[in-house]
Amino acid sequence: MLHHPEIWRLINLTGDTHPIHVHLDAFQVLDRHGAAVEIADGGITTTGTSATVRVGQAVDDRIPHALDDNERGRKDTVRVNPNEVVDIVVRFEVFSGRYMYHCHILEHEDRDMMRPFVVMPPELMPFMAMEEA
Repeated sequence: MLHHPEIWRLINLTGDTHPIHVHLDAFQVLDRHGAAVEIADGGITTTGTSATVRVGQAVDDRIPHALDDNERGRKDTVRVNPNEVVDIVVRFEVFSGRYMYHCHILEHEDRDMMRPFVVMPPELMPFMAMEEA
């Protein structure tokens, strides 16, 4: 929602590192956690995803699941490693409307590794204002 901070949790279910880019506004990386990911047979299809993700569980992948010093400022792209969950906080300040977030690897963009999101003005979401009271 426009002018309200949102915490997003980015979960990587693949074996690749993904540089995730959020359109519209910069964000801050809050935390990076290792995660054990279990995907059952048929868990990822063209119409849905089903997985068990245990955040904070130790994984033996030799990847340091901690924030780097260069990740502590405002960003528009964040690296999400395999077996990892990254929390970001974003506050859309200027424009409402339809936007995208996507992986910045060109081949992934070409395969539609992108998702839309909508930033709504608070006037169109009166139920959110009631929750804050």
